[in-house]
Amino acid sequence: MTQQHTEGSSHPLDLNDPNDDYRQEIDTSKIVLEDPSAQSSLSLPESCDKFRILIIGKAGVGKSTICSKVFGIPPEQAGVSHHSIGTAKEKVWQPITFEGANESLILHDSGGFEAGDVGCVEEITKFINFRKTQHRLADQLHCIWYCISCNSNRPIQGAELEFFQNADVGKIPVVVVFTQFDKLEDSAFIKELMRQTRRGVTQPDISHIKEIATHAAIAEYDANYRGQFEKYFGRRNRVTMARIGIRPDDDAGSLGSSLVDTLVKETREILLEDGLKLLWTAAQAHSADMKLQASIDVGMRSFWNAVGISSVPFVPFIGAAALYKSFYKILETIDVVWRIPGCRALVQKSKIRNLILQACFDATVMDRVGVQFLMAINIFGPLSAAQTAGVLLKMIAGITLLYERIFWESKDHPKRLMEQSVMESLIRDFQKSKDRVRMSSHLTATITTANCYSKEACLKELHTAIDEGRSRRGKDFLRKQTVMGE
Repeated sequence: MTQQHTEGSSHPLDLNDPNDDYRQEIDTSKIVLEDPSAQSSLSLPESCDKFRILIIGKAGVGKSTICSKVFGIPPEQAGVSHHSIGTAKEKVWQPITFEGANESLILHDSGGFEAGDVGCVEEITKFINFRKTQHRLADQLHCIWYCISCNSNRPIQGAELEFFQNADVGKIPVVVVFTQFDKLEDSAFIKELMRQTRRGVTQPDISHIKEIATHAAIAEYDANYRGQFEKYFGRRNRVTMARIGIRPDDDAGSLGSSLVDTLVKETREILLEDGLKLLWTAAQAHSADMKLQASIDVGMRSFWNAVGISSVPFVPFIGAAALYKSFYKILETIDVVWRIPGCRALVQKSKIRNLILQACFDATVMDRVGVQFLMAINIFGPLSAAQTAGVLLKMIAGITLLYERIFWESKDHPKRLMEQSVMESLIRDFQKSKDRVRMSSHLTATITTANCYSKEACLKELHTAIDEGRSRRGKDFLRKQTVMGE
């Protein structure tokens, strides 16, 4: 017999009960949900919800600009000088956090030491050694960026020799970031323009000159910057390199933006643990595509946890309350990936959760969602295996696509937290969009009894559905980055 839950019951509703009754009306604001901070198999590493990074470099190499672009920190907050007190040597010990701008990040800055400031390098080495001895992952150093300017004829000087020859970083990955690559481009552009002027060209092709300048700058970088580093220090397993140049007017289609994207990807690739890769994905605020892919990964793990795998029947015909719990878990894990300022508090509100749930489907917007809504998604009775799979996949796709839109909204307004009225508007716009309809229609048409137990098939159709449902801005960004990377 189906168990009924009443307001006065001494036992909370068991959302894992496979005999959950569809005829039972449930107010989802009353459903007992897990503490969102509780550890799950899909979440960030245990007791560690912030990525700790050390940024080393001389004064003026562009560290603050890089932090602003990669971590979504407003430029006036990205400068580390006003965060620190004490001497230059002491600055590295002071953790810098960015409440309200990026709450997934702890930054340590070396301070702006000069070319021959070996003493400052020694203090940095002490700091690294201290972090290496910490047992808790949250207290360890997860990555080091060592920034070297391309606007120098001598990129390798005393500080670099001291650090890379004598500092023992252990297993901490190091990304050597060659900054101000745009200076090499500018120099090459002027040289080519002057060369053509001397040849009597009266109407030079500026676009062609820019292309020539970029190739010349890359050649110079490979020979005199990357090449010099490898000459002095060789190639190391836990050290990678990236070049970056950021101009004030860079947009999504610029080379500068593409190079930031490369830095973000290179940093993720050099991390060994999956948990740290996810933590980095949450901390970086540049690549929507990286967050989107991670959303698919964690969403699919939630999916298989909910429905089981291989030939085991879907528990058997998941009921409405269990579906809602699965939705909440998917929402929680995807929210962790995007970490958009202000969103975390909003998705704890039942009204927002219910609006998000309904936005994944063709449903009338209501303030209260219960079993009647979940029944109305496809059928008048218990969901079949294929229908259950379709419902859960639409949840993953819908939440992921919605967060992509929220991500771009937050990029347009980096100084403010996400407001409830703005989020509600974004949710409703998404539900009415043709993008969502294409996503939903694809999953309805392709998830069947024949393939709903196949990991490969479900993942393939989810990818296609999300590609169908991406916002125009997301598609344009991906297209431009692909072109710039060629």
